[in-house]
This record gives sequence, structure tokens and C-alpha cells, in this order.
Amino acid sequence: MPVANIHLIAGRPRAVLHELLREVSRTYADVLASPVDRVQVWITEVDPDLVALGGVPAVELSEDERAAREIPLARLVMMQDRPVEQVHRAITELTAVIARVLDVEPERVRVEAQSIAAERWGIGGVPASVKRQAEIAARAAHP
Repeated sequence: MPVANIHLIAGRPRAVLHELLREVSRTYADVLASPVDRVQVWITEVDPDLVALGGVPAVELSEDERAAREIPLARLVMMQDRPVEQVHRAITELTAVIARVLDVEPERVRVEAQSIAAERWGIGGVPASVKRQAEIAARAAHP
């Protein structure tokens, strides 16, 4: 269920974006002790014509000015029952990964961690609270 959406100004090489997808997926899974196949990460690239940095359209800035002003934003979604220490670790470690892979100062990276109640998250049309109960019961029946 863990989901991460990273918002960036378009223009980075695909190889860098692919590395970011891999590294964020692995790190997020590790922090949450979740199988990586349950983690989904996507990057939303925003057209530089449609972003203002310091009140100036990004397309009007040099690459150096854009790099110095851009704030990569990662939005994380996870189930509400995660310990706050785990949420804080996700913020810390994903900030470090994003900064390293994108070669930006960690102070520029922003991470929003949203905790969603299992009753408010659907999986295949079924609330996660119900689906999780069924999965736990099935595992107990087949040890």
C-alpha cells in the first residue's frame, strides 16, 4: 500500500529518474518493513512553463538558477497505524535519497507524510480494514 509521488520540474535525464524510482522504492520499503512489491512510486514532472520559482516562471531561469530554487516535493501515503518514529525515519531517509540522486541540497527537499485510516483506503473496492482482516484470517488458517 505505501505510495510515494515525487514532484519535479521536467528536464532531468531518464536515467536519473529511473535511479530515483529504484532508490526511493527500496528505501521506502526498508523503512516501513514492507515488501517492495507493495510499494508504488511515481514521478510527476511539471512543465517549466507552468512553475514559478520565487515568482518567476522556471522556463525564464537559467539551469543554475532553476537548480538553486527548485524544491523537490515527495508526498508519501501510508496506513495510519505506523509508529511516528517510522514516519520520521521515512521523512529523513527519503530526503537523503532524493537529495543524493538529484544532486540537490537536502534543505531543498520537502516530504509530506500522509497517514490514511484503513477504513478510508480502498483495495479493489474493499476498505483496507476489511481486506486486511481477511488476509490475517487466511494466514492464520494456513500457517
